[in-house]
Amino acid sequence: MSSVVTQTIRHPSQEKKWPESRFCSPEPSRPNNSTRQAGLNIQSREIRGVDDLREAVRGANLSIVQLTPGKLHGHLLHAQVGNLVLSTGDFGSAIRARGVMSPEMVTIGMMLESGGEVAQWDYDVVPGDIVVFPKSVEQEGRFTGYSSYATITLSEEDLAEHMTGEGELQDPRFWTKIDRFRTLPSRRNSSRRAIAERIAQLRCGAAPQSAAGMEFFRRALIEAFCSGIVDETSQESGEAHYNSAKLIRKVEDYADGLSSDRPLHISELCSTLNVSRRSLHRAFHDAMGIGPVAYLRFRRLSAVHHALMTLDPKDVNITQIAIDHGFADLGRFSGYFRQMFQESPSQFRRRAAVS
Repeated sequence: MSSVVTQTIRHPSQEKKWPESRFCSPEPSRPNNSTRQAGLNIQSREIRGVDDLREAVRGANLSIVQLTPGKLHGHLLHAQVGNLVLSTGDFGSAIRARGVMSPEMVTIGMMLESGGEVAQWDYDVVPGDIVVFPKSVEQEGRFTGYSSYATITLSEEDLAEHMTGEGELQDPRFWTKIDRFRTLPSRRNSSRRAIAERIAQLRCGAAPQSAAGMEFFRRALIEAFCSGIVDETSQESGEAHYNSAKLIRKVEDYADGLSSDRPLHISELCSTLNVSRRSLHRAFHDAMGIGPVAYLRFRRLSAVHHALMTLDPKDVNITQIAIDHGFADLGRFSGYFRQMFQESPSQFRRRAAVS
């Protein structure tokens, strides 16, 4: 590892921030705040010293050394989402961290923002890089400025199942190796934004309430962390050829067999049909002129439209319906809805109520 660099540490307010979710107004974190609902357990607290960072990742017991003088401050949030644990935090001092992230699970981490140099083992890490911490492996890291990070922790088998159709990624042994993945800037930025939006939902209590919505939320988190790994490991020459029209029919048959109010994530399609994301994208563009993500979004918009039309107006909560159908940002959801149906969700609900 390189020698410690002493530098001025910027306060978090000086750093660029991703916008908060527009499902709610952000609230300040409170010490030891805990929230529980079906399939979800959230705990958040303020960082008031070095010891609070020992569990920067849920279940870890890290050795933390502060490298510059001053009060260490920041926030931590841990969320249990089904069999996945999300940990996220920010802090404003240079530190050295060493220890095992998890003795039994794989941890995948991403820097969301950084005001200085970051190193994990001998890798330099920039915002948007993906770092794989295998179970029981001691990590060592150095952070020299304001840092904002997020991690997910789950088993090798769960990761492999999520990556069905993706070559070596569907082998649990892939997740036993230390690695850092650096993708194109556009991918790094989109992944950071997707993760930040999901974290913002949890911070302000705008999580899904339905089991199906929670499962979509879990899949979306895993995908946001792992999509860059898929990009870096996909090999065009090693893929099987699929008849585009036939594959699209399989997708539609599977989607049509689901409950109309259940959001469908692309990772579920790939796992069920045992097809790679690259092949699925190619088939959709060849046969329909759009990508599978857009197609699935159109289906979710149609499901929201149906719910607003059929539910009792007194029981309709547009925000919660949108969240349960997998939309992470209210402004973006409203824009999609208006573009598709030529009126806003609230306008449509009012019109449906009097018809």
